[in-house]
Amino acid sequence: MIGWTNAGTLEELAGRFPTEDSCIPALFALKWPHGYRCPNCRHTRAYVIRTRRLPLYECSACQHQTSLTAGTIMEGSRTSLRKWIAAIWLVSRRDEGINAVKLSSIIEVTYKTAWAMLHKIRTAISCVDEQEQLEHNVHGFIAYYGSSRQYSCFELTAQEHPLIVAASLAPDGQEQEYKMKLVNRQHMSGKLLLPSGCDDFIEQHVSALTAAISIIRQRFRVKHNSPLYTVFRRAKRWLCDTFRGISGKYLQHYLDEFCYRENAIARHAAEWGHLAEICCARNGARERYLRRASSLRGRSRYTAAA
Repeated sequence: MIGWTNAGTLEELAGRFPTEDSCIPALFALKWPHGYRCPNCRHTRAYVIRTRRLPLYECSACQHQTSLTAGTIMEGSRTSLRKWIAAIWLVSRRDEGINAVKLSSIIEVTYKTAWAMLHKIRTAISCVDEQEQLEHNVHGFIAYYGSSRQYSCFELTAQEHPLIVAASLAPDGQEQEYKMKLVNRQHMSGKLLLPSGCDDFIEQHVSALTAAISIIRQRFRVKHNSPLYTVFRRAKRWLCDTFRGISGKYLQHYLDEFCYRENAIARHAAEWGHLAEICCARNGARERYLRRASSLRGRSRYTAAA
């Protein structure tokens, strides 16, 4: 893919995309890898209109106009393509990820803009994660994120968020793909995961062709020295060190981001180019982000009125 081979440093990335115009061929290759295709009628030829910041492509058959960012998480954003590309690269890095404070400093945008960019990228990751299911042999366990001063071995506090940590095992026994999914509290009895919670997780996140499934429902049966628990411990440390902890409202998106990087490492994938492809796809992420933002604004107005 044009420009999407791994870059070792931010300086190398900036040299690869020195101007806005230099970003356009790379985004075009991601959006239309086999050449332009009208999203309305599937025609393959278009007129290019270059009077705006980004080119418009007008279908020569039905006159439908579209852009490189239409339908993606970047649609409607006034942030430059170069800054978006830098943000995607920084999120994809294997070492630590990035928070909004650091991103705003690096690409020189406001904290609010940096936070929105990162949340849009995480939303795109979550949309793709929901479409991919665990296969082969699957094993997992119930775990908890968050702590409380009123800690109990049996009762679940409001600050503790139950989740299922699971992995698919390749035929050679190596953990191949990870998922960490929050559990609805209706599937919990204290700190015991009910069978309905296992069923719900399997229905949503495990392939019907899976050979065997094992999910530990009792916390005291979980082996804290197992490879899978080590991955979960690494996720908790990453959330604490990078973000100083996360509330339950956005926790699932952060867990999906962590698993995305872990899965890319396990698959030996070039995660940056793949993440760019996810962010440039029509995968419903933009619509989901807008619905969530609208819901939160409505809730804020209701609270203020009260």
